[in-house]
Amino acid sequence: MARILITNGDHAATALAAHFPDAEILIWRDVLVEGPVPGGLDDEMLADIRARHIEQAFGMRDVRDDFTRRNEAFAHIGDDDEVELWLETDLHDQLQLIELLSRFAKEKPRSSPKLVFSPPPISSHIDRIADTARAVRASDFQTAIQLWAAFRDPSPEMLHTLAILEGPLPETRAALARLLEEYPSPRDGLGRIEQRALLAIRDGAITPGLAFRHYQQTEELPFIGDLGFFYRLERLASGISPLLRGLPAGGIAQAARTNMTVEYTDALLELTDAGHAVLEGRADQVALNGIDRWIGGVHLTPANLWRFDRERQVLGRG
Repeated sequence: MARILITNGDHAATALAAHFPDAEILIWRDVLVEGPVPGGLDDEMLADIRARHIEQAFGMRDVRDDFTRRNEAFAHIGDDDEVELWLETDLHDQLQLIELLSRFAKEKPRSSPKLVFSPPPISSHIDRIADTARAVRASDFQTAIQLWAAFRDPSPEMLHTLAILEGPLPETRAALARLLEEYPSPRDGLGRIEQRALLAIRDGAITPGLAFRHYQQTEELPFIGDLGFFYRLERLASGISPLLRGLPAGGIAQAARTNMTVEYTDALLELTDAGHAVLEGRADQVALNGIDRWIGGVHLTPANLWRFDRERQVLGRG
């Protein structure tokens, strides 16, 4: 019998290993908030899609090998092992939670995993939350299955419905409600992160690194890393009418592959005329440059366009 702690990344894993040297640590690295997570696929097929996107978007290597090791370690969890899910309450970790609980539900382990939640970063709260672990309930499993399916559905309608309902896993529902704010706004065609990024640059955070740090201060529970933020900047800098200029050619993927991330993060940025017009509500990013983006299982294109009004909390087509 082993004690297995599943957590969200290397920093959390290092901190947990120091606190619990006799435990095994399983790191769940997938950034599910970025790129396609379509439904109707088994775990291995999904891992193929996820690894391909992460390697292409962020210049990372050996992602599929890491997913293979992770999946094999998960498959070898025994009925008598004591499993604890140490996860943060932000969107990044809550998406991992519903994936993990959905997998556990399929395997039906004899002993239920335990759940330990923390505000980010988890490494700063281990002593305080160590005694708060609770068993995952049947209602948690059922809710996770519903939320995971809704997140991977080709339409965001069910996700919107479930996110605003009261019920089990309230932290997850709140995180998914935050995810909806990444859909284009009916005002300007920008998701919340895109809008905050442009505002940061307009107001003087004129490098990718400065803009990222400025953006993080606007989130109560930050959930994307610098690479994900830079990737969003690149979308704003592309198209027929780019909203900003100054990013190095090749993007963050090329910078990561060539060890030029410092040069990338220090590049000088400025908004274009189109960027100012979109920020001021005089133009629409989707109308100017189209859209080709995945949010979970939803593939946003001009022919399949969903928008979310953040002020009214209304989801709609077109």
